[in-house]
Amino acid sequence: MEEPEKEQRRTISDFFKHLFHPSDLFSLLSKDRYRSLKIRIIVLDAVLSLVPLFIVITISYFWFQQILKDDFKDRLKGDIESTQQSVDFFLDERLSALRFIVSSYTFEELRDGKMLTTVFVRLKKEFPGLVDLGVIDSDGIQQSYAGPYLLEKKDYSTQDWFNKIVIRPHYVSDIFMGYRRIPHFAMAVKNENPGNGTFWVLRATIAIETLGKYTAALDLRENDDAFIVNHEGVLQTPSRFHGNVLEKFGECSLSAGKVSVKDIEDQSGIRSICASASIKNSPWILVAVIKSPSYGRIPKIFRNELFFLSVISIFIGIMANILMTQTVVNRIKHADLDRAEAIAKTEHANKMATVGRLAAGVAHEINNPLAIINEKAGLMEDLLEQAGDLRQQKEKFLNLLGGIFDSVNRCRKITHRLLGFSRRVDIGRDVVDMNDTIKEVIGFIEKEILYRNIRLELNLKKDLPKVETDKGLLQQVFLNIINNAIDAIQEGGLIEVSSDVRGTEVVRVSIRDTGSGIPKDNIKHIFEPFYTTKEKDKGTGLGLSISYGIVHRLGGSILVESEVNKGTTFIVEMPVKVYGS
Repeated sequence: MEEPEKEQRRTISDFFKHLFHPSDLFSLLSKDRYRSLKIRIIVLDAVLSLVPLFIVITISYFWFQQILKDDFKDRLKGDIESTQQSVDFFLDERLSALRFIVSSYTFEELRDGKMLTTVFVRLKKEFPGLVDLGVIDSDGIQQSYAGPYLLEKKDYSTQDWFNKIVIRPHYVSDIFMGYRRIPHFAMAVKNENPGNGTFWVLRATIAIETLGKYTAALDLRENDDAFIVNHEGVLQTPSRFHGNVLEKFGECSLSAGKVSVKDIEDQSGIRSICASASIKNSPWILVAVIKSPSYGRIPKIFRNELFFLSVISIFIGIMANILMTQTVVNRIKHADLDRAEAIAKTEHANKMATVGRLAAGVAHEINNPLAIINEKAGLMEDLLEQAGDLRQQKEKFLNLLGGIFDSVNRCRKITHRLLGFSRRVDIGRDVVDMNDTIKEVIGFIEKEILYRNIRLELNLKKDLPKVETDKGLLQQVFLNIINNAIDAIQEGGLIEVSSDVRGTEVVRVSIRDTGSGIPKDNIKHIFEPFYTTKEKDKGTGLGLSISYGIVHRLGGSILVESEVNKGTTFIVEMPVKVYGS
């Protein structure tokens, strides 16, 4: 049982191997086609699945980066507020200390240099960074001084800070050079004398390094900077990248008020974050310029996890894509195999139906030689009954036997031709004379043509080049077309069969009838399966569809030209040598 099954599978395999060669239409089951289909599906599915995944990952990454940037801005705002409060506390603390001294001592007591020095020493122990201490009268003359410089009796009436303290109870100045030619700032508290309308001022100066400690306390990276400026943008503390004390800073616009954090861009196109906050009881603004990208603070472990998850997702997507594509393409392949087998069975069934139609004509063809055989045999029987000397009848017997043999051979040819046409075989590679093939097909149906009083004209060009093709399949095509022509024309109509050569590589056969013709709207459908223009129960609609498939399978082409009430012409073109042979 195993050997017949193997032989059957091998036969089917060989059948399909030849069945779909060489036309594109019939290369349906080739390995390259399914491999190409798999690749196209995988690529398309990869684009449709991985591109959205990549977009989501990219958007998520930048979204998370923006979240981190916003979070960084919030933390930066908190750091600036914290530093602002520290500087505020620093100033309030020292102003409170000066107010305490002013309220605890009189002008006369502090005019005494020894007393002022004693107070200065005690105050400096509590508040490091204090440079000196001085008492100034309402005329702006420093009456006493405690410190490292010779500033006693100096006149401050023309200086800006003194003009401000005249109208204020206390004042914190900008950084300035003053008489000592060293950058510093002054804090002054005024004490009024209600009795005589005068006042005096206790003034302390503080080194700018004290302010620098607060800006340095911010958590900054190497590309970031923090400093203090006044409302005119003049630096009050040194800056890493924007100059030294008393130089102008103009990279971002500053405004007094609450803490602000905004994005800026310098002249070279580098983007950064500028945070600022006004310091109470002073003309100062705390500024931080962050040029290090905020997403640089993304933890490295997060980036690694994101990359790992992305790779795993892509790998799983590709594997699922490949498995799904393999399953789908295999199902398509099996469906194509079933379809091809069904087409082959349909072709064979159509051929057998044609054989049935030819049975009457074949029977008539066989009856004639059988009648001759019968007559010859009867005559021989009569001669034997009357025979005396058989040697005298030898020549007559030989002639009669010759007639019998001729009739038997004639019957054999007819039956072999019919069996050969109906047999289901693989595509062959025969060297075919197209004119002889046409004549053999006409031999099948010439009795029906004569019976229906149809005129047949053969215009066959001599010396046509031989065609390498399958003779049996080509006969089936011509037989289907001529049978359709017979059905389409009335009694007394014309069928014209012509052969010609186009160039040197293509043989053309035209089959023209004078039937009713085909409407233009229907021509595009005539090669579709189960489409027919015949009356009900007079056609299956498969003949032309199968003929179309056969011609293309053999490497040729089939065309149709038709005009209503004038007739139809089918043109079959076959290459002299089949592609790939």
